[in-house]
Amino acid sequence: MKTKNLYSFFLSFLVIPFSANLGIIFFTLSSDIALFKQEVKATNWNAYKLNFDNGYRMLNKGEYQKALEYFNKAIKNYSLEGAAYYNRGNAYSGLGKSKEAIKDYLKSMELDSERGNQYAYNNIALEYEESGDYKNAIKYINLAIKAYPEDGLYFENRGWYNLELENYKQAENDYKKAGELYLKYENRQRMYVDCPKIKTLVHCQMDSDYYNELGIAQENLGDLQGALLNYNKAIEANYPTEEKYIYYYNRGYIAEELGDYEGACKDYKVAATLGDEETNEWLNAKDGEWCKKM
Repeated sequence: MKTKNLYSFFLSFLVIPFSANLGIIFFTLSSDIALFKQEVKATNWNAYKLNFDNGYRMLNKGEYQKALEYFNKAIKNYSLEGAAYYNRGNAYSGLGKSKEAIKDYLKSMELDSERGNQYAYNNIALEYEESGDYKNAIKYINLAIKAYPEDGLYFENRGWYNLELENYKQAENDYKKAGELYLKYENRQRMYVDCPKIKTLVHCQMDSDYYNELGIAQENLGDLQGALLNYNKAIEANYPTEEKYIYYYNRGYIAEELGDYEGACKDYKVAATLGDEETNEWLNAKDGEWCKKM
C-alpha cells in the first residue's frame, strides 16, 4: 500500500492556493479605490492625488518600491485618508515587509469606514498566513467575516487556515459555506466582476484547488466517498496549475483505500507523468512494483 503524507503535497500549495487565490484577491481589493476614497479637505489635494495615482499605477505593475515611494509622498501631502495607508500596506506586502504592511492596514482602519475594514482584515490575515501564524490569521479573517458575512472568499480563506491547524470539521464547513456564498452572490460581489469565465467551473473561485482542499478535509474526517467526489471534481475542473498531479495522487490514494487498486494505479501513473517525482520514485522502487506491472 502506498502511504500518504498529505502535507508534503499540501504545503507545496502555499505558494499557489493562498498566494494565487489570495493574491488575485489582494490586488483586486486594492484596485477598487472608490470603496476607500473619502473627500480630502487639503490645500495640497492636487499633489496628493498625483502621488496617490502614481503609487496606485506602480502597485498594479508590481513595482512595489516605486509604489511605496509615491504613497509615502501622498501621505506626507495628506495623512488622514485610509486609502493611502491601505495601498502602501499592499506595497509593503509586495516587498515582503509584513510588519510594516500590517501596521498600515491597521492605520487604514482607523481612518476608513467599518465596511471598508473587511479588506484590511483580509489582508492582515494574509500576512499572518505567510508567516505560518494561522491562529492570528483566523483572528483577522473572522473579523472580515463579521464585517461582511456574504463573501465566500473569507470563508474559503478560513477553511485553509483550519486545514493547516488540522481543524478538519471546521475546514469542511468553511469550504462548503464558501461554495454556497460564491454561487448565491456571484453577480453582486464587486471582486468577481472580472472573474475569468472557465467553462469547467461553476464559479472562478471554485477551482481545482477548492475541491482538492475540501476533499482533504473530508478524507481526514474519514469520509472517503466525499473526498473521492471532490477529488473527481478537482480533476474535472482541469484548472491549469503546475502541480496538477496532486489531484490524481490524492484520488489514487482514496481509490487504493477503497480497494480499487487498478484505479489507484492508473492515477498514480498519471501523477508521475505530470511531474510527481515522489510517486515516480515509488513506482520504480520495490514497494511500487505491483502498480508498475499493472
